[in-house]
Amino acid sequence: TLANPSRRVRGIWIIFERSRDMLLYYRDADVRAFARDHDLALLFPFHCQSKSPEAGGDMNVDPSKGIGRALFSALTQLAQTSGHPELASAKLILLGFSGTGSLVGRLAEFAADRGLAVIPTDPGHFDPLGMDTISLSPTAAAIPQLILTGSADAVSGTQRPYAYFRRYFDRGAPWTFVVQNNAPHCCIMNA
Repeated sequence: TLANPSRRVRGIWIIFERSRDMLLYYRDADVRAFARDHDLALLFPFHCQSKSPEAGGDMNVDPSKGIGRALFSALTQLAQTSGHPELASAKLILLGFSGTGSLVGRLAEFAADRGLAVIPTDPGHFDPLGMDTISLSPTAAAIPQLILTGSADAVSGTQRPYAYFRRYFDRGAPWTFVVQNNAPHCCIMNA
């Protein structure tokens, strides 16, 4: 979605499809107003189940494969067809829920030169690609992150996302960690 097609796009807010809440967030009037006011394009990429063994039948959160790799090809194609060549190199705000929370954390390293902000919500995945296994360079760690977790999240929990946060925050990363009280693994959108 190009909020204002007549203006140059300054960045792309990518909200990965992962739940009904993420679709509601993408469609939210305040989100769209924010995008319009800041000359951001909105992108809502979908994913398919991965066949790779490390994905365990879920999505592949390794950005060099699957949706991560396809994302940059799609942005280049969209830049060519939309009349907005800046989309091919625009800065990115990456928002992901659950497994895509792990993906956006990894995308910060994969495309550190494109990172504007990263928002992993109820971030998690399973071994070997859990949040606590993400390694970031100082450049990628310098991208601001807002990590949201639910205190009642029995799927992703709070321990792995917090360990991820502390590792880089203790090194000076401009990150924030927020726990939403009594929120299970579904309902982080209102945070």
